[in-house]
Amino acid sequence: MEMEDTESIKGGIDEDLQLRYSHWKKNTKLLYDYLNTNTSKWPSLTCQFFPDLDTTSDTHRLLLSSFTSGQLPEDENVYIANLSTLKHLNWANLNNFDMDELEFKPDNSTKFPPKHLTTNLTIKFPLGDCNRARYMPQNVDVIAAASSSGDIYVFDRTKHGSRRLRKTIHDSDYQDSDGINAIETAHYEAKFKDDTGDNGKIVIDNIDRMDSNEAVSISWNLQKEGILVAAYSEGSIKTWDLKKFNIKDKNIDKPDWNITSFDSEGCNDASWMPLHDSIFAASGESADSLALFDTRTKKEISRIRSGIHKSGINACKFNYSNNMLLASADNDGKINMWDIRNLSQLPIMTLDHGSSVSTIEWNPNEHAVLASAGQHDGLVKLWDITQDDKPAEGNSSSRLLFVHAGHMLGVNDLSWDLHDPWLISSVSNDNSIHIWKPAANIIQPA
Repeated sequence: MEMEDTESIKGGIDEDLQLRYSHWKKNTKLLYDYLNTNTSKWPSLTCQFFPDLDTTSDTHRLLLSSFTSGQLPEDENVYIANLSTLKHLNWANLNNFDMDELEFKPDNSTKFPPKHLTTNLTIKFPLGDCNRARYMPQNVDVIAAASSSGDIYVFDRTKHGSRRLRKTIHDSDYQDSDGINAIETAHYEAKFKDDTGDNGKIVIDNIDRMDSNEAVSISWNLQKEGILVAAYSEGSIKTWDLKKFNIKDKNIDKPDWNITSFDSEGCNDASWMPLHDSIFAASGESADSLALFDTRTKKEISRIRSGIHKSGINACKFNYSNNMLLASADNDGKINMWDIRNLSQLPIMTLDHGSSVSTIEWNPNEHAVLASAGQHDGLVKLWDITQDDKPAEGNSSSRLLFVHAGHMLGVNDLSWDLHDPWLISSVSNDNSIHIWKPAANIIQPA
C-alpha cells in the first residue's frame, strides 16, 4: 500500500474535507487490499486501464491526460503510465512474515518495480484541453482524444515517443497574424473535424478564442472497428468512421451522422451498446435528455419521459452482460437503471450518490457492480444492484458496497481493470491519480 503526501494541496480545501481525508487516511490499511496514490503536476480529466497485462512484473498500463485549462498549453498532453501492483511477488511465504509489523514482507534481495506510476509515453496535445481519451478496442495503439477546441484527435501510439520530437505544421487554419503555427510541435495521425456544421470556427490559440462547442465525450464501437460516437457541448451528437482516413489529408471532415438537435443545452455523454454494432445511448443537460439511437435507420428509437430525472444527465452506460440494462446519472446524484425495452416507463431501480455525479462505470468482471464518481464531493461509490434495497447504517442503501474517500476534490473519471475484478482507477481535480482495491472482507463478506 503506497501513498504520497498531499499536504501541498490542503491549503485551499475545506476543513471538513480535510478532516474526512484524515479519517480516511488513518483507516486505509483496514479499507483496502491495495492502494496506490499519486499526485501529478496537473489534474487528468480522463483515465482508462489498457486491456493488456505484463504478468512477469504485474504491470498495468493507464491512459491519462494533463489538464491545464489553457494556463500552460505546452503542458497539455495525453500520456500512458505504468504501474505494478506487485501481485507477481510471493508475499505469503512464512519466511517473509515480519513479526514486529505483523505483515508479510519480501526479503531484502527482492527487486521492486517503481512504487508509483511511471510515465511510459507522452503525446503532446495539438490544441485545447483533452476532455476524454479512449483507445480503440480492436487496436489499443489507436487512441482518440476529445478536445475543448471541438476537434477529436486520433493518435497511433507506435508513432510517438519521447525521443522522436516532431515539428510538423498540420493545419494552416491555426496560424497567427504572422503566419506562425501555434501547434507546430504537435503530431497526430487523424482528426475528426466537422467543417460544415456548428464546429467550424477558427481557433487562434488555447486561451482567448477557443471554440465554444467542445467535444466532451467519446465512445468507440466495440463491434465495428473504427466507428466512434462523440457528444458535443452545444448539444449535437456525431458518429465518425476512421476507415475514411486518407493519408493525403488527415482531416476527416464529414461525420457519418450529425444529430444537431438532441439537446440545445448540451450533450454530456454518448455510449455504444457493447453487444450491438448500431445502437448507442446519449444524455444531455435537459432532464429528459436520455435517448437511444440507431445508426442503421438514423433515427432516435426512444427517450425517457419528463419528470423522472430532475436535472441534467451527466452520464449513461450500458451494462456489459445485459445490454437491456442502461444506467444514467444526473446533477442531483440520482442514478437510474432503465430497461431499454421500456425506456419511456419508470426506471426499474434508483440509487442516490448524494451529490452531482460526473461519470459512472459498470464493472466488466462483476457485472452487477456499478461505480459512481462524485463531481463535487470527491467520493467514488461502488454499488451492487443485486442487493435488496434495505436501509443500512447512516440511512444509506444496502446496495452501497464501498466508498472511496481519498480524493479531496471532484472526481473526473473512473476505470475498472480487466484482469483484477476489483481494481479501479480514479482521477480528481486535486491532481491525484488513485489505483485501489477494496478489502475483500468488506465487499465480499463471508
